[in-house]
Amino acid sequence: MDFIKSLSVAATGLRAQMGRMRVISENIANADSVSQTAGGDPYRRRIVTFSTVLDRSLGAHVVELGPIQTDNSDFLVSHEPGNPAANAAGDVKYPNVNSLV
Repeated sequence: MDFIKSLSVAATGLRAQMGRMRVISENIANADSVSQTAGGDPYRRRIVTFSTVLDRSLGAHVVELGPIQTDNSDFLVSHEPGNPAANAAGDVKYPNVNSLV
């Protein structure tokens, strides 16, 4: 494999990581958001997957950003009766995003 092909393979990895960082930044930006409607669901964390494909022009397997999945774990619930996003019981749902993870 010549130098240009190896740079092209490396570039596909960088493009995949760029997509991963975009999704991570969306998760962090929405970590403290709440629903716009009372009792509604807030932002749900997204999970990045990667896949490998054969690039016939390069003659090598390259990495691509796979389907972006949603995390179906439970939301964090806090009792805040005065919050406009609270449901009838006074509970507010917060996203299932842990900014430390």
